[in-house]
Amino acid sequence: MSIFGIGNKPVISIPKSVYDDMLAHAKEAYPHECCGVVVGGCMKGKIVFESHRAKNINLERANDRYLIDSKELHLIDRMSRTQGMDILGFYHSHPDHPDRPSETDREWGQVGYSYIIVSVKGGQEVSARSWIIEDEKAPFTEEKIKIKE
Repeated sequence: MSIFGIGNKPVISIPKSVYDDMLAHAKEAYPHECCGVVVGGCMKGKIVFESHRAKNINLERANDRYLIDSKELHLIDRMSRTQGMDILGFYHSHPDHPDRPSETDREWGQVGYSYIIVSVKGGQEVSARSWIIEDEKAPFTEEKIKIKE
């Protein structure tokens, strides 16, 4: 399973409609964090086929933390596998903060998954970057997002 594109840099390909939906989800959830799951396959790099919006069940700190219910995650995993797809990673928003991983993101992050972070400023302006942990003790490495029309 290769997650690397040209020049051995990690790449994740996302259809424009899926990417746009993640950005819209982040705007809709503002000023709280949104969260979701991206699924697809790994052929020549990671290829996202769809995203699934998840409910942020962290009600105490919804403005700066997210938590996906394990039952919801299990259901998304089962549905994806029946369609020949795998969970490739997760997305969440950072309201009024940069699209870089926080210390909490690193603490909870797992090797091999993509973590797409959408920065939402004032509920409107958005930017997104993807991150991956390639080794248990390594920091996040930025993963190039390739938007497919």
